[in-house]
Amino acid sequence: MGRAVAVRRWTVTAVDCYKRGCNCEGCYYKDFFSGSSQKCQMKASVLELVRTIGTPDVELQQFLTEE
Repeated sequence: MGRAVAVRRWTVTAVDCYKRGCNCEGCYYKDFFSGSSQKCQMKASVLELVRTIGTPDVELQQFLTEE
């Protein structure tokens, strides 16, 4: 996935990434990394946070479909 990350707590940016399902569309930092050799490590951080301290206490968006 990327470099090893040391995580201690859920930050606002990490929670936003988690709520988006680690999808970069709509992320504030998406343009920051475009055209750069560096890649965003937030997905790795979010996965490590979930693994070590669990999910954040937030509600996820629900997508309802009509059937």
